[in-house]
Amino acid sequence: MKYKKSYTEEEVKTLYGWYDLTKPKGEIDMGHGLYVADIETLFDNSRKAVMEKFDNVTYSGQIQLLFRVQEAWEKKQAE
Repeated sequence: MKYKKSYTEEEVKTLYGWYDLTKPKGEIDMGHGLYVADIETLFDNSRKAVMEKFDNVTYSGQIQLLFRVQEAWEKKQAE
């Protein structure tokens, strides 16, 4: 997903719906120096802020990271 200044509630709900359904665990190296040591902790710790502040530009970087983790996870699973 391309970077956006803000996200809709529907986009964030869809993202967390994917997370709740898939339950990705473990680590993921997304390349370009971007590494997440614990996907579950990242999503769980971000949930409250992201669900409440999805349209706030301050949180767009955090939301973008979650979408990038989703894309990397799906790519990894397809291999």
